[in-house]
Amino acid sequence: MNYLKEINGFMRFLETTELKPTTQALWFHLMDINNGCSWKGWFTVPNSRLYSRLGVSEKTMIEHRKILIEHGRIEYKPKGKSAGSYRIVSLETKASIAPVPDEEPEKPKEEKSTRQEDKPMNPNPFEFYESHFGGTLNPFNADKINQMIDDHGEEKVLEIMKEAVQKDRKSINWVSAVLYRPINKGGKQDAKGNAGRSVSKNEGKSKVTPIFGTGRHRRKA
Repeated sequence: MNYLKEINGFMRFLETTELKPTTQALWFHLMDINNGCSWKGWFTVPNSRLYSRLGVSEKTMIEHRKILIEHGRIEYKPKGKSAGSYRIVSLETKASIAPVPDEEPEKPKEEKSTRQEDKPMNPNPFEFYESHFGGTLNPFNADKINQMIDDHGEEKVLEIMKEAVQKDRKSINWVSAVLYRPINKGGKQDAKGNAGRSVSKNEGKSKVTPIFGTGRHRRKA
């Protein structure tokens, strides 16, 4: 199982399927645990480990597990009082990804393949990270990248990540600092974007909610 492809597939899946933040978080935690198990087909996880990670009750965790099962993202085998077994349904294959509604009729295969060759695809921020920042994309950095995409857009995040490579500052924290840099007293922002207004002293102290919350950047009044 390819970690990056599964995350990309899950993000595309969320474009057509609405899941609650806790349900999304449960999927990411199961992916992280399975990664630690060297990607076993079936792996065992006690309920206590999952609901403690999520910060919810066992009953709530079970409800969100049912949602993932109903949407075909995981399979689960209970074992009485012992820990149950999980299997993550891969998103690498097209059959496991929900189709985009109202999409244009599929064009003839020859014409479609020719157009794909004429237009090379730009990497998304997740792929760019693994190609240029080095190392495997872990759930923590994946969450931070998704947060930045939600707040600033994929194109803007990719632009700042390219700038980080050019300046040899290949760090997600540096990218985040540039994107969320506060606006100065003159009404201009040190980083690109979100310029044109002044702010109070206290507004510079920002608080970013986690990826599985609202996904928005809030400022104190």
